[in-house]
Amino acid sequence: MLLFIDPNGGTDYDVVVCLTSVGKSDSVTVVDASSACGPDKSPGTLEISYSFEGQHLQDPDTGKISGTDLRSLLRSETTIGWKIAPETPVAGDEIEYGTGYLSELSSTYAFDSVGTFTGTIQPFGTPTIELVGGLAVGDAYEGGKIAWLDGTGEHGIIITGANVVGGMTYGDFYGVWSTPDNNATGATLVAYGSGTANTATIIANTVTSLALDCFNLVQGGYNDWVMPTESDMANVLQNANTLQLGYDLFWTSSENDATTVKCLDWNGTAIPGNFFKTSNLSCLAVRYF
Repeated sequence: MLLFIDPNGGTDYDVVVCLTSVGKSDSVTVVDASSACGPDKSPGTLEISYSFEGQHLQDPDTGKISGTDLRSLLRSETTIGWKIAPETPVAGDEIEYGTGYLSELSSTYAFDSVGTFTGTIQPFGTPTIELVGGLAVGDAYEGGKIAWLDGTGEHGIIITGANVVGGMTYGDFYGVWSTPDNNATGATLVAYGSGTANTATIIANTVTSLALDCFNLVQGGYNDWVMPTESDMANVLQNANTLQLGYDLFWTSSENDATTVKCLDWNGTAIPGNFFKTSNLSCLAVRYF
């Protein structure tokens, strides 16, 4: 199980802690109403808390230490957004999330062994419980929302949810494809799932790019976002209405030649075209699952 935390109290989880166990306690206080009409006992306040255990492991990429991050949040008495969920939820898994605070954290450092910690989260109000069932386009999932599913119904493309302007949702990023804009990067793959390779190729052969913006994005605790290929973007636009994507011109990571890139114009239907790298178009960050 993973514990996701947004130190700002929202759902932009940027602290992710791997847990070895999780316990949930639900209780209702009893009100003695024997002196009044009606039942002798009646339910009072609902109390919920979450206890968890984990290990003081250091993230090799960020250098952060899981239990140490939690202790900092506890000592600052920070209101957090939290989510407890499996790393890769499957049908039947339970996900719970809400806001609250860390009320207890204890660490044990045994000789010649990995340090461990136990802690408690006290939620504000009643947390939201989601039971993972069949996946569907538009579902909140793994840092964003499902934008397209393949034939198995278990794999596909996630977009971040992007920015909403005037009730319409547009790309995460906007601008020119790259600088310099007149060199062939070699990012010519167009097939579904090839955005990871294209993104790496673009970054390696340019100074700045929207591909780099996608690569640097961290959303919902996930940092494997990439720039979509032409096929990826075409798949996403099949569900543009469900996803509330506004009419827009979308970049892809599929280069056409040294100065132009394959793009898709969404105007109720997806119209393919080529645009100069100096054009200002929208770009959706995606991840595969």
